[in-house]
Amino acid sequence: MEQTFNLIFVTAGTLYMEENNKRYTVDERQFLILPPNRLHKGYKCCDKPTNFFWLHFYTTGSFSYADKPIYDRNHKQKANYQFIKEPFHISLPQYGYLNLEQQSQMAECMNAIVQVKIDKKRPKKDFYSSAVSQIKSQQLFFSILSILCDVNISSDKDVAQDIYDYFNLFYKEPFDLKKLAAEYAFHPTHIIRCVKKKYGISPLQLLLNIRINKAKELLVETNHTISQIGMEVGFEDNAYFTKQFKKIVQQTPTEYRNQFRNKK
Repeated sequence: MEQTFNLIFVTAGTLYMEENNKRYTVDERQFLILPPNRLHKGYKCCDKPTNFFWLHFYTTGSFSYADKPIYDRNHKQKANYQFIKEPFHISLPQYGYLNLEQQSQMAECMNAIVQVKIDKKRPKKDFYSSAVSQIKSQQLFFSILSILCDVNISSDKDVAQDIYDYFNLFYKEPFDLKKLAAEYAFHPTHIIRCVKKKYGISPLQLLLNIRINKAKELLVETNHTISQIGMEVGFEDNAYFTKQFKKIVQQTPTEYRNQFRNKK
């Protein structure tokens, strides 16, 4: 049975996507894979000019979800088994950033195999034949998979970005530096150093900033109480939520909400 996936790659602007009630902000150089059999939609209109590729692909075999990438070990070839086909995994991250080199490679592959274009000035889809052969299209698609697989392989320079992406997905969870270090197989001191080098703040402060940004959205878009919003973004103590919000935003949550409501 075919299982169709959607791969979104944003080259400019921001898309606001929701999958099974989980929201993603897909910025420039960022990608998102939407798996089969899950409800997905946009939850907010683009607030600036946005360009993106949207690729459908499918698997005829089985697939599964995991919290960590699955890597296959390289096995030494044995003379008696040289014609045996061994199974292997393709482990793709669902959501993340591409570096500048990966971005260029991805855009080049996508441009070569794209067969539909949508222009905001002309509200209709333009369909046309691919400029490359089916074999070449498959080669380009495997190049895209290879780029995404490389995202799973963290290097020192990408640790801070990986932590940022992790916090964006799991901002409701309690901060645990040891768990974070185990997740990415780095010493806690190394993680602190990488995050401070890229963002100028500690991992805890980075998480707090992300939580506050999520809270700002909820304050404007919902009628939930201040304490409810604090709980929804990971603060169990309402007083601590208010204190951190005012420290970062220079306003209390109530003041921030009222300034938007007074404009209506």
